[in-house]
Amino acid sequence: MKKSVSRVMAAVMSAVVLAGALTGCGSKTTETQAAATQAAAETQKEAAATTTAAAAAAPAESTGDKTFKLVLSTNDGSTKDDRVPTPWLNHNMATNLMWRSLLLADSSLTKTSPDLAESVEISEDGLTYTITMKDGLKWSDGEALTADDVLWSIDAVMAATNKNSIYSAAFGKITEKSADGNVITMKLDSPYASMLDILAQFSILPKHSLESADAATIDAADFWKNPVTSGYYMMDELNVGNYFTLKLNPNYEGTAPKIEKVTVSFVTDFLTAAQSGSADFLYGNASDLVEGMESLGNYQSIPVDVLFYKYFLFNMKGVDGKENEAMQNIEVRKALIQAIDRATLAALYPSAMVLNSGVPNANEAYNGFEYTYDAEAAKAAIAASGYDMTRPLRICYYNNDQTSIDLINMVVYYLEQTGLKVEATLSNDGTTDLFTTREYDMGFKGKSSFSMEEWYSEYMSTDALFGNVFGGDTAFDEAIAELSASTTQEAKNEALKKLQALEQEKVYKVPVFTVGNYVFVSNNVSVPSGVEFCNPLYMCDINYANWEIK
Repeated sequence: MKKSVSRVMAAVMSAVVLAGALTGCGSKTTETQAAATQAAAETQKEAAATTTAAAAAAPAESTGDKTFKLVLSTNDGSTKDDRVPTPWLNHNMATNLMWRSLLLADSSLTKTSPDLAESVEISEDGLTYTITMKDGLKWSDGEALTADDVLWSIDAVMAATNKNSIYSAAFGKITEKSADGNVITMKLDSPYASMLDILAQFSILPKHSLESADAATIDAADFWKNPVTSGYYMMDELNVGNYFTLKLNPNYEGTAPKIEKVTVSFVTDFLTAAQSGSADFLYGNASDLVEGMESLGNYQSIPVDVLFYKYFLFNMKGVDGKENEAMQNIEVRKALIQAIDRATLAALYPSAMVLNSGVPNANEAYNGFEYTYDAEAAKAAIAASGYDMTRPLRICYYNNDQTSIDLINMVVYYLEQTGLKVEATLSNDGTTDLFTTREYDMGFKGKSSFSMEEWYSEYMSTDALFGNVFGGDTAFDEAIAELSASTTQEAKNEALKKLQALEQEKVYKVPVFTVGNYVFVSNNVSVPSGVEFCNPLYMCDINYANWEIK
């Protein structure tokens, strides 16, 4: 499946003692590798203790209890342990069971069927969408779920700061929208080939519960502590810091699920949660998680083919005008990438594939460009660039699993071989530190992408998050619009090649590799035959109504 992590690390670091930092992003503290390793160990012990405590605090199970047990990770700050996370940033199994979309995707995420919508008609020119809602829909509190909720949700997500960029790209094409009874009409300024696929991912939220909240920070509203839902389940109890429970939604008009109760525990370590018996379903791709889950023996490991990017991004300039002077020289950015052996980093993950753009190397649209590893050339380029070698290069990352820590330690080693001083710092809130605080030079992050279009939508000048590090550069906008309007493979390939050329010219972000994902299902759960899992950070039809607890 992969090379041994210890052998990879030994090959890179056999004669070197690393220096690193495992503190909050923005910290100036630097630790020796021994201290860093100790800090990592302590972090993992704390994670295990926290996860075990959360499991212990979960509602007591009675004999024959048929509760479905889920977990949400709080280790990167995107999920808080005092509320349900917004489905407008990332989906998870819990939110998929609580909120619905107009359409329901299949496992490929490219074919749709009705959900809240009864039908969708598209005009011949691809510019007008007529959406007919089902009659009699209700929210979990008994209020009617109407076309007005849909229109409000589209406006609100466009104003929200923390959201998936696929919504900005798709809904930014809408020039007019209106409702007449249960019929919605949307008009676009140009065709958007993936609009149906995006509508199948976009959770409709209740206007009557959220319209008074600040749309920009809607994910922080009190609503999420006791939310109104539209799906199979509604909120039952929130135990802050530990878990929330779900019960059947009596106003769900479809077939009720066979599983009547769900417990969702807040944890900091998925593997510990599985070992403690507090998780019936989870997912991930870190080697330590994959190997640990396979060793348990009471879970089915199901590989899922997804576009999960691991990549570096450079903190360039915010739309607020705040510029990071150290990263303005493109020759510095190119040299930093040239100094890192991405193939060796990829060996840390199962089934990882090195790539050089948002287009995988095996795709027909790949333009053939390669970032090459050349340590000596990188060292000379950094020296020639005039970079202030007394200034530490700051790396920010947010995953605290051992595989991520190993990878960052290797990156630190590679960069230190150029003569740079390097501080690698661990964030407890990746979104805030990468896009708001911004006290770093290189960020390392993951993206479980809906499609190649999502990778490129991060370059949009209007993107609420990435505009804060790429400065709202408009250079990509035209080619992104061409990609979104592509209705033939030829046109799509042409747009992708333009975008590859732009990103390789600008070097704002650089992919390291893509890695497959895994879904892990406990032997306590009976999943209907024929179910195919999709990217677990999105929504698709998994015939959940017929899942059972054994």
